[in-house]
This record gives sequence, structure tokens and C-alpha cells, in this order.
Amino acid sequence: MSAPASAPNLARVDAAPATQRQCGSCTACCEGWAAGTIRGYEMHAGLHCHFLVDKKCTIYEERPVSPCRNFVCGWLADDSPFPEEFRPDKVGVIIIRIRWRSEPAYLLLSAGRDPDVAMIAWMEAFAMRSGRPFFYSIKGEKIGFGPPEFQQEMVARLARGEAMW
Repeated sequence: MSAPASAPNLARVDAAPATQRQCGSCTACCEGWAAGTIRGYEMHAGLHCHFLVDKKCTIYEERPVSPCRNFVCGWLADDSPFPEEFRPDKVGVIIIRIRWRSEPAYLLLSAGRDPDVAMIAWMEAFAMRSGRPFFYSIKGEKIGFGPPEFQQEMVARLARGEAMW
């Protein structure tokens, strides 16, 4: 997948809500980049969802709550601040909405490639403006970016041998 030509315009952070967004042909969340068990079938790196056939979910209307309905694609969410260019199948990265101290935070999960410099720069600027931290990995190294209290908490977690996410 090709990288975006340049970082998306930061002015678009507060653009029109993404309520009209749909998955369309994007099936990144079902392609095995994230781990999960769907109706007894494992999904993990290298193994896509058993119910993904010809890039379509064969149980979409009856998909289980966990992990399917509970999954929140940050790009697709109604209140998504992310630009169109960040659609997972376009950038090779899934933005997963998670929580930190009951506030929104994000995980940039590789869906074929690590986030590029432009995406990380956009996310850093967004995090500084919004106070919403995010996590990502580059070549297997886990990194967190956010306000000072977030950084302190992540350092303390690592010191205790706990995972950042």
C-alpha cells in the first residue's frame, strides 16, 4: 500500500463529522491484523476472520458483540476526527479507539505497514491539540505519545513490567 503523499491538513481535524462514512471495501479489521475469536474461530496475524469471504463478512447482520460489534474503528466512528486519507485500507494502519483514564485515546495498529512519518506527525499535532494520547509501533518498538501525565503513567507501567496497551 502506498503512503499518503503528505500529511493531511490539520485544519481538517474539526471538519464535518464522519457520520456518512462506511467501511465500503475496507476489511482491514477482519484481515487478521488484530487478534480475536469469532464464534470459536481464531483470528490473528496471518489468519483472517473465518467469516471473511471475498472481502465480505458473511455474518455481518448476526456478527457477535465481542469482538466484532465492540470494535471501534477510529476512522469510521461517528465522531471521527481523522481525515479521509486515514481509511485503514488506504494507509495500511487501523486506528483503534481505546480509553485512557476514561478519555478517548488511540492505537495505531499495523495493517500491513507501520504508520509513516506523515501520519505520526499528524497524530502528534492532534494529540497536542486535543489532549488525546496514542500508541503505535515502529519495527516492533512500542511507543506512546501524549500529555506529561500520560508519559509518566506509561513509564511507571513499563517499570512494573506491565504492557502499555
